[in-house]
Amino acid sequence: MWTSRRILGTALAAALGALSLAFAAVAFAAPGKHHHPGPGAHHPTPSDHPRPRHGVALIDESLAPSQPTDPTFHGVKPGGAPWVLKSGRLRLTSSGRLDLEVRGLVIPTTGTASPVTTITASLYCGADADATPAGTTQPVPISSTGNARIYDRSFTVPSTCLAPVILVHPNGIATAYIALDGWRLS
Repeated sequence: MWTSRRILGTALAAALGALSLAFAAVAFAAPGKHHHPGPGAHHPTPSDHPRPRHGVALIDESLAPSQPTDPTFHGVKPGGAPWVLKSGRLRLTSSGRLDLEVRGLVIPTTGTASPVTTITASLYCGADADATPAGTTQPVPISSTGNARIYDRSFTVPSTCLAPVILVHPNGIATAYIALDGWRLS
């Protein structure tokens, strides 16, 4: 079968054009609203999508469990037992919203949060010599399996807070902490 050069050239140009459009569509396509990234992909966090109506995220951190050998912060000592934490997160916004959640905050020797039945959280600012918190939440219950959530919509947020630290207190005892913002890799 004989094909003219003109038809062959037109077909080749059309194929290259279609291929170019396909590559451009893939390269410039943005994932849709319901796109689910694969393993190892970046998963959006609340700070990736600021919510101006709720204020600017001032603190958006993970939480770390305390150990008896941890330092004292602002006159507050670590709890007397070692703690472990499956997951913990906190977010504080400029509009005074504090959202703190712990999952599996327990004493490893007992596997429970007992004797702790409630937690509070305090924000400290500035030098360690300042032992007065800028704000403290009301107590919330913590389950025996170490799950709790503090959601305070009117948390005290000072206009300046240098070197902020959030401490999680057991049973409303403001002189001890069992978790704080930060992380432990081991």
